[in-house]
Amino acid sequence: MRTAALGNVATPLAAMLSMPILAYGLGVDGRGQVAAATAPLLLAATAATFGIPEAITYLVARSPSLAGAAVRRGAVLIGLSGLLATAICISASGLLTVDQPDIGRLMIVASVVLVPTLLVLVLRACAAGLHCWRLVALEQGVGAVVRLVALAVLAVVGTLTPITATIVMVAAPVAGGLAYLPLSRRRERHTGEDIAGDSATTSRLLGYGARIWIGALSGVVLSRLDQVIMTPLSSSYQLGLYAVAVSISDVTLILHSAMRDVIFATDASARDNERLCASTRISGLLSICLGTFLAVLVPFGIPVFFGQDFSPAIPSAFWLLAAVVLATPGSIAGAGLSARGRPGLRSLALAFAAVVNILALVVLVPLLGAVGAAIATLVGNLVASQINIISIVRVSGIRMREFYGIRRVDVAVIGQCVSSLGIPSRRTKTSNAVSTKDVGLSIEGRL
Repeated sequence: MRTAALGNVATPLAAMLSMPILAYGLGVDGRGQVAAATAPLLLAATAATFGIPEAITYLVARSPSLAGAAVRRGAVLIGLSGLLATAICISASGLLTVDQPDIGRLMIVASVVLVPTLLVLVLRACAAGLHCWRLVALEQGVGAVVRLVALAVLAVVGTLTPITATIVMVAAPVAGGLAYLPLSRRRERHTGEDIAGDSATTSRLLGYGARIWIGALSGVVLSRLDQVIMTPLSSSYQLGLYAVAVSISDVTLILHSAMRDVIFATDASARDNERLCASTRISGLLSICLGTFLAVLVPFGIPVFFGQDFSPAIPSAFWLLAAVVLATPGSIAGAGLSARGRPGLRSLALAFAAVVNILALVVLVPLLGAVGAAIATLVGNLVASQINIISIVRVSGIRMREFYGIRRVDVAVIGQCVSSLGIPSRRTKTSNAVSTKDVGLSIEGRL
């Protein structure tokens, strides 16, 4: 989880560092144009996967010997769907930007990299299934560094425009895919015990993928559709404010996204209720701490780092931070549902939440702009989170209260994580009082 978190921190950190460059170099309207151009790509990148990356992770985690076949078949399937999605994006660019042809052209430029982006997702899924978290972290780190350095260079030489910024934003993640070049050698070393009956056939990939794809698409609707439709419902100015608020709230996703990804792979290999519940509680606690820290910094940080013109984004940032923090327990519970072969329940929760989110967006964005979109996100996240927890309780028999609060064992786990990083702490010096052997939670064996 620590390794995955290091990779997850790269993208939002690069976004935070590059935001001032984009804000001062492009202004509010220019930043809004870039956000409007790249938002459909993010939505299409999920719509075109059909859940295949998650299916690859699930199958490879259960049966490592299927890695090669899963990647080959997955790449073919996702490549074909990517080509279709690219054509749809190009065709829809005019509909989404009727009165703003410049943004339409930017959308067409962004859609060109859709297929390569999807192929990187296939490689990431295989690496996650093999528990090669260092490669995943390296991929995300490389993409983040390329993005930040390229934007900085463009700003220095005076060529930072909406079109050059868009090219960098969509091409940088593809460059990170080079990190998976050693994956073929790593695959040979990860030959764990296969589960009987597993196979990487096309029907198996599509069968599992279809059940999880609805949820993945609904999740993107919850997090990205607002940026796609905000310009028609409000203005590119409001979208520019909202994009800054989103980049800040994304920092809160670092820890719980890492926990969610690792839990999905490890719980698919071996189900463990204690590990799942402890991960949910610890992730929730860390998200609260990080979200509170960011909320304290927001009123001072936005005007300083992004300029006074972006000060109206402060209320939206508060709402979005609350949305991420409150949704954390349900997100981990949803990963548990997918890992236990019940992705349809998670998809149902996210689909229902997406409908609620869309209705809220249509009502609130014309009235409140960026703040309305943030409130709609909070409502949708809360709905999805609670339904996921209710579903995992019914499926696994775990008591609902096990997903909330903090336990002595959770503090012991955090203490051992700090100790393993070489950071002295009062808690780790007295860890004999609560050893992980006594509580049955070994960092290396469970998390």
